[in-house]
Amino acid sequence: MQESRGVLAIGALIVDMVCHVPRLPSSGEGIVAESVSMAVGGCAHNTACAVQELGMPVMLCAPLGSGMHAAWLRRRLQTRGLAGLDVASSHDNGVCMCMIEPDGERTMLTLPGVDRHYERSWFDGVDVSRFACAVVSGYEVEPAEGDAIIEFLEDNPRLLAYFAPGPRIMGIGKEKIARLNALRPVWHLNKQEALAYTETSALEAAGEVLRGQAGNDVVVTDGANGSYVFLEDEIVHVGTEPVVPVDTVGAGDAHVGAIAALRAAGFAWKEALVFANRVSGVVCSVRGAAVPPGALEDIRAEIERR
Repeated sequence: MQESRGVLAIGALIVDMVCHVPRLPSSGEGIVAESVSMAVGGCAHNTACAVQELGMPVMLCAPLGSGMHAAWLRRRLQTRGLAGLDVASSHDNGVCMCMIEPDGERTMLTLPGVDRHYERSWFDGVDVSRFACAVVSGYEVEPAEGDAIIEFLEDNPRLLAYFAPGPRIMGIGKEKIARLNALRPVWHLNKQEALAYTETSALEAAGEVLRGQAGNDVVVTDGANGSYVFLEDEIVHVGTEPVVPVDTVGAGDAHVGAIAALRAAGFAWKEALVFANRVSGVVCSVRGAAVPPGALEDIRAEIERR
C-alpha cells in the first residue's frame, strides 16, 4: 500500500441516543424501548473512526460548541485519540435519537446544535496540503449555514470531495447540488436515495443520471446486495458477505470513509469496494454507529500487506 495523504471528515459531532424498540410508534402512541445507550455520533465522526481504524490519516473537521453535550463529547473523543474543532460558539452540540427495530433498520430524530451554525472561518486552521480528499455529509450542507462548507470546497478545488447526501438528499436544493457538482465530486449514497433523487426505477439508470450530473464516479450501496460504482465506461459491482444486522446506523458513513481512504492510498475501485463492504458489515454487526476500537484489525492487516 502506498503512503497517502489524509481524509478530511467534514460534518457534525452529536450525541447519539440509541433506542432498541420492538417497532416504531404510530401517531399519538407511546412505546417502551428495550434498551437505551449513548455514544458519540455524527456522520463525520463515524467516517473518521473508520479511516482511523484502517490505520490511515484523518482529521475530524466537526465543531465542538459550548454546553453539556459538547463537554461530554470532548471527553469521549479523547479516549479514541480524536479531536473536533473547538469553535467560539454559544451553541451546544446536538442529539440524535436513533430508533432501531428488530431487523436492524434505523429511524432517526435529530435535534441539531452547533453543526447548524457553520462558519467559513472555522476552516482557517486546516492545512489542506495534508489531505487528498474530503468527505461531506448532506446533513450539514442542507441548511443555509452549509454554504460555508461549500465555499471551503470551492476555495480548495484540488481537494477531491466525496459527497454523501444521505436521507437529506431531497432537501438540499438544486442550487447547492449544482455548486457541489461543479466541483466534480464522487457521490456516495444508497439505492433508495439514488432512485428517489433521480426519479428512476432502475439502479443502472439512477447511476447514469448521477454520473452525468457530477462528471465523476458514483458509489451506490445496496445493503445485502453489496455495492456498485458507476464509472465512465463500466459498472463495477461487488457483493458482500452476509451478516446478522444488529443495527445499520453508521454503515454508510463507514463505507464512504473506507472508500475515500483506500482510493487515496491508490487502491483500484473493485478492491476498495471489497474492503469497504467488509468495514460496513462490521458496523452493522455491532451496536452503535462507529467502528469499535480494534474491530478492523484483520482488515487493516490485509490492507497493509497490499
